[in-house]
Amino acid sequence: MELLVTLRKKQLLEKLLPLVDGVIAGSLFTSSYDSSIEDIEIICNYIKTRGKKVYIVMDDFVSEDELPDLYYYFRVISKLDVDGIYFHDFGIYDIARKDDMVSKLIYDGKTVLCNALDTAFLLKRGIDSVVLSRELTLEEITNIVKANPKQVDLQIFGHIRLSYSKRKFLKNYFNEINREYDYLNKETMSLVEEQRDYRLPIIENDHGTYIYSDYVFEMFNEINDLKKYLKRGIIDTLFIDDSTVMEVCRDYRRISNENKEFLKQNLLQSHPDNYSSGYLYQRTNITKDE
Repeated sequence: MELLVTLRKKQLLEKLLPLVDGVIAGSLFTSSYDSSIEDIEIICNYIKTRGKKVYIVMDDFVSEDELPDLYYYFRVISKLDVDGIYFHDFGIYDIARKDDMVSKLIYDGKTVLCNALDTAFLLKRGIDSVVLSRELTLEEITNIVKANPKQVDLQIFGHIRLSYSKRKFLKNYFNEINREYDYLNKETMSLVEEQRDYRLPIIENDHGTYIYSDYVFEMFNEINDLKKYLKRGIIDTLFIDDSTVMEVCRDYRRISNENKEFLKQNLLQSHPDNYSSGYLYQRTNITKDE
């Protein structure tokens, strides 16, 4: 399993690269790691000179008026030595076919990919690999990765995206209360629902609004049994402080059955937070009778 980390701050590159196999850089077409094409070129060249892998994430839906920018991004990226492109919108797949880059695509539908049949169907389209839904149980994940060994990626740490809407929730809210605020791409905002007392991190950009889990998903006890089947494990750094990111990258790199509980307890003590195994041990498709 390759260990990847999402890049929010270019300043962390030098410290992160020794701890991971590669980096996922943002683009204009993602929710939280917005990087200009000039930044992508600099980041890609820097990472490649250090013998690591670089991936670009383009997981937003693309509107028709954004197509010129998308074509431009692909023209530039096709000339760079990127190792993969994470995508969601199948318009990106069509553009990649024209540029002979389908083999570099990695499908990430967030909540969409939930079974081995869909996984196999997508892989037959010639793409490199897929990212499984974050809402699967451990049993479901195990069955899918064993049926498609070394063709599946998985988020193994970080807040889980719960909701996306093209509506601008924060913009509408601040307009309603007649308050001006620079809310775009801020990681400092959270949502508290009327009937619940916990905070859901929320971020908004030009593409819409994204709401994330109140907890930080982790797989310290499970990842060692899965990593021989996974192609890549992703540490998502959104809303995570830098020191925690560094420690988690280091620990996932060296985790084993012998030290996993020690490393998990060390994380809880050194960087306390609301950590959770998410849906690994609870089904999300409970019927009314159950």
